[in-house]
Amino acid sequence: MASDVDRLMSTDEAAEYLGVAVSTLNNWRVLRTGPSYTKAGRLVRYRRSALIAYLASRNVGTSDQPAARSEVAA
Repeated sequence: MASDVDRLMSTDEAAEYLGVAVSTLNNWRVLRTGPSYTKAGRLVRYRRSALIAYLASRNVGTSDQPAARSEVAA
């Protein structure tokens, strides 16, 4: 059985999880700016783990937090 983070969610469920309108999620999909998704025929599904990763990638630090470094120190 798949773990909860690998569960496939419908567009309605994913939009509710992210706190956005379904139309926003659809627009993000068309513009390829939103979370990754899976297509099975005409069905669009989102993995909960992809939604978690998308939210983490949008995390903005405050001025008292050190900036995230994208390079590895040599």
